[in-house]
Amino acid sequence: MKITPDFLQQQWENIAYKDGAYIKLDTPHNLEWYIGYQSISQPTLLIICDNEVTGIESSKSMLVQKRKREIDNRWAITLELLRNEQQDVFCILCCDVIEYSRTAINEEDALKLVINRYRQWSQLLEAQKKGFMSENSQKGLIGELLFLEKRILKSDSELNAVQGWVGADGADQDFMYSDGWYEIKSIGASAITVKISSLEQLNCSDCGELVIFRLDKVSQERLNAFSLNDIINKIYEMLPGEALTLFRSKLMAYGYIDLIEYSENKYICSAIQRYSVNETFPRLTVETVPFQIASLQYDLDIPTLENWKVE
Repeated sequence: MKITPDFLQQQWENIAYKDGAYIKLDTPHNLEWYIGYQSISQPTLLIICDNEVTGIESSKSMLVQKRKREIDNRWAITLELLRNEQQDVFCILCCDVIEYSRTAINEEDALKLVINRYRQWSQLLEAQKKGFMSENSQKGLIGELLFLEKRILKSDSELNAVQGWVGADGADQDFMYSDGWYEIKSIGASAITVKISSLEQLNCSDCGELVIFRLDKVSQERLNAFSLNDIINKIYEMLPGEALTLFRSKLMAYGYIDLIEYSENKYICSAIQRYSVNETFPRLTVETVPFQIASLQYDLDIPTLENWKVE
């Protein structure tokens, strides 16, 4: 039986005793899985195995404990949720770890997959408390990935193309290359404004481009529609070893982990608009506003930007 987040949530709710009680999950796997409560009202995932687990540590979101059971000399590993606001995503995490490790051929390989997946989730939850990207965040990432895909296709080096995706590492602009910088925005087909979220976003001495992707959510059956997972898998196929490894790490830094939920929303890109951001482009920067203004956001009126449009 395949485990789902809704199923796990229901099982947790069915446990009447909320202090040290567990129920076994009846699912084919090389590991034994239980869910329950390690302490009062703290959801916990319990793994029973023959091999000792190393390299799995607690985080701000989860307390990891392991012990050898006297009854049968097997190992018990518990992953206990510490942040109550993450209970919904904890169900997704538990489901994902179980399903991700299900394909292993033996217990040892299954434990390796569990540790690897847990580490990915730990990094994600440290950077993003909710653990799951909002629809707006998904659209924003899709726009950047569509731009990266085009850059890879025209670049002599896939690695250089991925290295230029500096926004994933927290830079002010999304992409930085020898030929200039690029700020990517994803908006709906009917939108007439685009939001600039900081004084630094268009603040660069070199000329760059504001690139707008017109993205709209559509039905699953729509022809040529694609999901976040679709575009990521497409880029995976385009990248060799080192570039692929770097791309994966940048996705993780962005807050992405390959969940089935990211295949549910489908989108269509109806247009791409490019604008040259030069010395005359209408923008607010640290140099052009009073120093007393520490930060601000503003909207650009797209129809009035025709003079800077790149054909």
